[in-house]
Amino acid sequence: MGLKTSENYLHVSVGNLNLDIVTYVSKPLEPDESLIADSLEIRPGGAATNYAVAVSWYGHRAVLISSVSNHALSMSALEAVSEKGVITTFAKIVEDGPGMVIIMVYPDGNRSMIRYLGANQSLTPRDVPLDLLKEAHVLHVASVNPSLACEVASVAEKYVPLVSYDPGGFVSTARSRVLKTLKHVDVLFLNKHEALVLTEGSLSKLENLNVELIALKLGSKGAVAINHGKAWYSHAEPVEKPADTTGSGDAFNALFNAIYIETGSVEKALKYAVAAGALKASCRSSFICGDKRVFRKQLMKTTVRPLSGSISDIVNE
Repeated sequence: MGLKTSENYLHVSVGNLNLDIVTYVSKPLEPDESLIADSLEIRPGGAATNYAVAVSWYGHRAVLISSVSNHALSMSALEAVSEKGVITTFAKIVEDGPGMVIIMVYPDGNRSMIRYLGANQSLTPRDVPLDLLKEAHVLHVASVNPSLACEVASVAEKYVPLVSYDPGGFVSTARSRVLKTLKHVDVLFLNKHEALVLTEGSLSKLENLNVELIALKLGSKGAVAINHGKAWYSHAEPVEKPADTTGSGDAFNALFNAIYIETGSVEKALKYAVAAGALKASCRSSFICGDKRVFRKQLMKTTVRPLSGSISDIVNE
């Protein structure tokens, strides 16, 4: 396909394209309570989609592999992703309802989500072209059924220099299948809840997981990266006020992989990833926004250092 060059890295992002129905509300709902939203948006989203957009924003090339509803709103969302520079020509269009996520965003930028898979459920390993994997520098699989993730990653590891995996909510519903997938993965992305589920409540066991590099995302507390017995901690002081954390973890993943495939430096990858997550949180969007000047400012407000003490010390601060 001729996409790979030494100067232009190619990421293949496998996962969901969703319609995000986002309400900005004053507080979480109580049982039997109704709220009037401050505002409402319908916009493209999905972990793999957000990742691909962030990769393109950074300057690498990104291909989105997804199963997309033929509904007009989904087609419009796919076009919006293409306009962000993502290659969407490999998306599979199916007759099914759109994948949707209902999101409630609170004043501090944090949010709650309800997911409906819809057309996303039709994605299969056969939808990931082998020729494309042979051209890719990075394969990222996000929030898909672990059986699909395992099959795709097991093929990709033969051809792709860097294979990463963010299992998302499937950690809770299919823990054993997620663990099985890890033997095919170079980089594992987790949040605190997912890490606790995978380690059965003991974060010190993260190093025992069958994966070379783990990035543990801690929201506003920053993140930790663990690699061959070494660990680093990074924290960002936001240069812009947090508005919506939707997609922040996906922007983190994208910049981590982009910098790591370029440099091989875990420290630099972690710093850029944390800065990207902080910048994304300032955007009222599921996608990263802002120009490189603002990102450089955010990098200057982001620190990284070797981790002293245990991961639990950072998590429980």
